[in-house]
Formats: sequence, C-alpha cells, structure tokens
Amino acid sequence: MDQFIRLAIRGISLSQIQSGIYVLLLEEESGRIKLPIIIESLQAQSIASALGKKDPSRSFTHDLFLTFAKVFHIKLKAVVIYKLVNGIFFSYILFEGIEGIEGEGEEKKKKSEKIEHKIDSKTSDAVALAVRFQAPIYTTREIFDKAGIYFENGFPIDKENEPYETGIENSGFLFFKEKSQQDLEKMTERDLNALLNHAVINECYELAAKIKKELDRRE
Repeated sequence: MDQFIRLAIRGISLSQIQSGIYVLLLEEESGRIKLPIIIESLQAQSIASALGKKDPSRSFTHDLFLTFAKVFHIKLKAVVIYKLVNGIFFSYILFEGIEGIEGEGEEKKKKSEKIEHKIDSKTSDAVALAVRFQAPIYTTREIFDKAGIYFENGFPIDKENEPYETGIENSGFLFFKEKSQQDLEKMTERDLNALLNHAVINECYELAAKIKKELDRRE
C-alpha cells in the first residue's frame, strides 16, 4: 500500500443541508488534509457504534459480518477509496481468506493457503467494517487533490498554501445554506473561499465539499 495515503476517522457530523444525511470526515496522518464523504444515517450510526460512541447493545449488519468472518478465518486487510466520479466515492475491501483442500481415506490431508479477494463496496459500509476489523483505510493522491480540504494552523488553505479570506460574516454563511447550486456558481472565488472557511469552522463539511467542487471546476 505504499502508493496510497493512509486515512484516519476525524469524526461524523450531521448534515446542515439535508435531513437524515451525515458527513464522515477522514484525514491523512498529519491532519493537514481532510476528506469529507456524505453517508446515510444507518451507516453513520454503525460507524459511531463501532467507535464506541453509541449504545453498545445495539447490533448492526456489520457486526454480523465480523462474527461470520471470524468463524471462517477471514481477515479484512484494508479498505481502499480508489475513485471519485461526480461526487461519489468508490471503494473496495481487500480480504484474506483460507482455502482448504481435503483428501480421502488414510491419506486424508488438509492443505490450506491464504487467498486475497478484492470486493467492491459502498464507502460507508467499507469504513464501518474497517473500524470493526481495526483495518487501515487508504485513498489515492488524485482523490485528495480533487476532494481534499487543506489546513494550516486549523484553517483551510488553497493548494498554493494561501490562507482563505474570511470577509463574510456568519449571517451570510447561514443565508448561503439555503441557496441553490446556481447561486453558488454566480459567486466570486473570493466569496467562495470565505464561505469554505466558515463551512469548515462550523463543521458543515457537506457544504464545504460542494464549495470545493465549484472552486476546482473553475481551475
């Protein structure tokens, strides 16, 4: 996995734009680049449960899969977020299983070898499993360049390491949350940069991702 960037889970926050939707925030090891991913409520609860932040008595399908994997000696080696298309992240899970071959009679033997399998998965499900298996999560530099939000001293910066201006007050930020994509496209880059700063400070990562996408479109 040397060619990939390892990620850690920074947190999960409720979407400020759409009811029942959450934002999973991942970050690389230094914490300078964060990657917001939109996920559904059930997956958000499952991830939070595995992280020990919810009622431990509640069981999810991901817990059943963990039990199943242990019984059949299946190991989850890694989760890889490998592609981003139209705002949708594509992931795969790398498993390691044991394949056995049995003979008959007195010469009956059991030989086994470890076999790797790569299975496509919804990113939120893959992360929920990674937490339970304590497996690493990776992504590519290309995805970070497309969707990552860069930070310096706790504030977002652009790719040239220039701090974003913060000339728009919070009232404008709150008003913006009700705007359409067409309104966003009409805004200047300076205003978009300021709104991105406020979105991150207020942990509105879904909004930040949309602003970032619009800024990248203009490059």
